[in-house]
Amino acid sequence: MNPHLTLGATPDEAGTPGRPPAPGPWTHLDIADDPRQFTFALISDRTGLARPGVFERGIAALNLLRPAFTVQLGDLIEGYTDDEDILAEAWAELDRIVAPLDMPLFLVPGNHDVSDDLARRHWLGRYGRLHHHFRYKDVLFLVLDTQDPPVRQSPEALEALAEMHAYAERDPEGFRRLVETSIDWEGDQTMACVSEGQIAWAENVIRENADARWTFVLMHQPVWQGEGHPAIHRIRAALGDRPYTMFAGHVHNYKNAVIDGRDHIRLGPTGGLWVKAEGDNGNFDHITLITMEPDGPHIANVTLEGLRDHHGRPLT
Repeated sequence: MNPHLTLGATPDEAGTPGRPPAPGPWTHLDIADDPRQFTFALISDRTGLARPGVFERGIAALNLLRPAFTVQLGDLIEGYTDDEDILAEAWAELDRIVAPLDMPLFLVPGNHDVSDDLARRHWLGRYGRLHHHFRYKDVLFLVLDTQDPPVRQSPEALEALAEMHAYAERDPEGFRRLVETSIDWEGDQTMACVSEGQIAWAENVIRENADARWTFVLMHQPVWQGEGHPAIHRIRAALGDRPYTMFAGHVHNYKNAVIDGRDHIRLGPTGGLWVKAEGDNGNFDHITLITMEPDGPHIANVTLEGLRDHHGRPLT
């Protein structure tokens, strides 16, 4: 029985300290109390274009569910602009949105966040680093930058993006259909880049953390799709036969691909544009809760419309 659990005595047990608990109205008393257990959360894409209030509901949901910490998988701001003031206001808006979050928030850079050298400088000025890693309770978290370096946007491309944004505001459903049909969401992530230096860094981190009991590889673009980016093949080789799980966002459509016996999970959005990559499958706004236990991660997707607060009210 869990040492933190004390059962009240029945009248016939009173005065008999140390007596084993009699049968009672419970199934068993093996309440988990493993110091290695913890729960963290993932929250996904907000942009392209952000639907008002949805990401904010994700923040409120995290405060209700109380994970130890949260990781956001990229695309926090629209980006794709050469206007310093627009970028500064986008990040200021993001700061206001995440300010109510009670737990630490770790960030993964997305293509909207670091779309070019200017956006990359803004990110580095705020956060100091792009790819990074941390370890918690002997679990390794490896955060990749899949825009390393970012694909350069010509002035003509930026103008075309501005026109697309204007079109999206006029006709959101038409824009969604355009996005769905103009990109091979299930194939190679041709706009993703992972530099040789970053790959070597990841290999070294994996080598230095060989005793980690599990590894989570977190990125924005799911570079395992299609033939797979060379970086992901090398990272898998470095991980060898140790247990790991990979997570990404970007596509705004949920899908779990099991590769070599490991889960490679592409999250749906948390307020970003819905993409019907496989019909209606995978279309939901959500956060993901992962509870690490001795046997590995237990993963639950929590849709935002399914949560209500203690007054019974939908989250706003």
